[in-house]
Amino acid sequence: MMGLAIACGMVAGFGLLLVLRGSVAAPVRLDDALALLDRRPTAAQAAAAGLDGLGERLQRRLRLPLTAKQQKLLLMQDRTVGDFFIEKLVWTLTGFFLPAMWGALQFLMGRPVGLTPLAVALAGALCGYFVADLRLRSGAEEEKRSAVDGIHTFFDLVVLERLANSSAAQATANAAAISDAPLFRRITAGLERARMEQVQPWPELRRVAAEWGVPELADFSDVMQLEEQGAGVADALRARVRELRDAHLSQQKARAQEASEAMTLWMTIPALLLGVALVAPALLTLMGS
Repeated sequence: MMGLAIACGMVAGFGLLLVLRGSVAAPVRLDDALALLDRRPTAAQAAAAGLDGLGERLQRRLRLPLTAKQQKLLLMQDRTVGDFFIEKLVWTLTGFFLPAMWGALQFLMGRPVGLTPLAVALAGALCGYFVADLRLRSGAEEEKRSAVDGIHTFFDLVVLERLANSSAAQATANAAAISDAPLFRRITAGLERARMEQVQPWPELRRVAAEWGVPELADFSDVMQLEEQGAGVADALRARVRELRDAHLSQQKARAQEASEAMTLWMTIPALLLGVALVAPALLTLMGS
């Protein structure tokens, strides 16, 4: 029991340290501000680049597996392979050293240690290795939701460009270049590739829609391709954008309704407990009599 209390105190103290560290605002460094003005990497960016390089070397030398789905999720979240494996390393070391520190503390206090701390440390390291994978998957849904919200803004920008008498391809390129979000950068890269190959950009946009799981972008490509037949796409595009926005709003309302219904169960639990607390004395009296 004493060892468990010490371990809980260590975890609580570490959490308090993280809270205090996060509450202290770091002052702005003058050299970082000057680096931003000169378009040079700041000290934090240089350190992050160094950590990314360390993670990539770690992945190459140890031949750690990286699936195509994980690469896709990293691209969607604007993360590098090095950053992902550095996070894996941090969680693995954390899972290993917390039980190891508990075992070392027990040894310093003169208590028998045995192999239990080592086994727990190995299990913690194994679990910590997969924490980054779980975090990567959990952030994919949020990134997809942000991408869908951003794509509707992209549609509005394209409509404004078309109303300014820009061509369909030029309007799409101008709208995509207005943001530095990962999806917008991917669209810009696809449009630039199509321009260099001197082909229509719409198949490339359909490919982006399949990669990111955004079917609205494929519908947008179908509408914009009508310009090849000489059709005026501004009115058709506005009508389709309105339909996509209404469908997106209906989907969001359905999700909000599901979340509200899921919360209803937890709201009824206190009422049930209160009812049991009120009825229990009477039931105990009847059973005793």
